[in-house]
Amino acid sequence: MQDLAQMTAHPVMKTATKRMGLMLLALGLLAPSTWATEPVKINSLQTYSEAYKMKVVQVEGTVSGYQIHHFIGNNTKLEKCIQDFTVDDGTGTVQASYAAICQMGPVMLKDGDQVTIEGHFLGTLDVRSVRKNN
Repeated sequence: MQDLAQMTAHPVMKTATKRMGLMLLALGLLAPSTWATEPVKINSLQTYSEAYKMKVVQVEGTVSGYQIHHFIGNNTKLEKCIQDFTVDDGTGTVQASYAAICQMGPVMLKDGDQVTIEGHFLGTLDVRSVRKNN
């Protein structure tokens, strides 16, 4: 019976091992951007802002100061909706911006909505997904 060192020395096994390693690496790189994150308290974002900078975070809270802006893209001619608002979770507030193509039916918010938002923290939240909780 061959031992593991002899099996992995075979050219076919080397190729298979490399491919498996590359697939695992690719999955590892994709996982943080596709798996849900745990909610973070806004006061933690403010207190440890450098630790959260450029990271994907999830925040739950109440929408206030809601504004929507529409514009037409130069190249695509599609109507874009930019929703700017503040989220308050009782520990603090954070500004957020949610951009989407209006025709794609994005979640439309209003003041008082209870939401869970996920986005990149850059001092403000660049929102990539919104879920209404009420």
